[in-house]
Amino acid sequence: MRSDFDYHRPDSVESAVRMKCELGSESRFWAGGTDLVLQWKSQKIKPLHCIDVTAIAGLGYIENDGSLLRIGGLTSLSELERADRQDPYLKTLAEVACLMCTVQTRTIATIAGNLCNASPAGDLFPTLIAMDAYLKVVGEAGGRELPVEVLMISPGKTSLHHSELVTEICIPTPSQARASSYRRIDRTVVDIALVSAAGAIRLDSNNVVESAIIAMGAVAPTVIRSARAEALLTGTALSALNGEFLQRVGDAAATDATPITDVRASAEYRSAMIKVLVRRVLEDISDSLLGESE
Repeated sequence: MRSDFDYHRPDSVESAVRMKCELGSESRFWAGGTDLVLQWKSQKIKPLHCIDVTAIAGLGYIENDGSLLRIGGLTSLSELERADRQDPYLKTLAEVACLMCTVQTRTIATIAGNLCNASPAGDLFPTLIAMDAYLKVVGEAGGRELPVEVLMISPGKTSLHHSELVTEICIPTPSQARASSYRRIDRTVVDIALVSAAGAIRLDSNNVVESAIIAMGAVAPTVIRSARAEALLTGTALSALNGEFLQRVGDAAATDATPITDVRASAEYRSAMIKVLVRRVLEDISDSLLGESE
């Protein structure tokens, strides 16, 4: 039998955090509710209190000041999908949003809610990790910044403190040439990823890779980075990002993966496919950067 819960609707971040502290561990923040409702209906969770944060003004926006891309925690996936695609990172995020759930669900699902669901197969996690994104969160102890990379500690669990609310996602947008990409394999267009990979590369003034981040989803208990692939890429000329070299990078990434076999895919399949996806991500990035340099 589904549990009953009391509904609360604060009008500010401060009052939402205060409610969370007062109501204790049996309370949940509620944004779009797309994951929370499914978990409640299946009785995976039995909250006594739901704190609806959608009445809090000023948390739905996408802004870029030239050095930092800022996305409000209540920004919907639909708004992200329709974002101005002039910035290369925002273009990738818009393309990722198009892959997620259904058109109808994207109108209510929020970027912060999706991240707080903490799914290793989620689409935004590897993409934002590759972009070196961080969160601004507010809780009982005040505000702090938290790298997206350390948000998920296990499937469905985050490193957020009990009272903390994600208010903003921040992505550094340096002036150097940069590009990103996300690839996944799924069963249907609205399915979650069987395996996924994202990457972001920044070049120096000589068209040499200054920074590279490769993130992989659904190949470990959390979304992980590939230190081996990143080490191979760093210091490599843009002109060398092709062919056999990218195959080596894909192979290196696969050695960092620790996939499991489940009802959705086998460990062997995931290991084989992560090599392909990392290579394709890097081919996308190389094509984008070569196009900019022409």
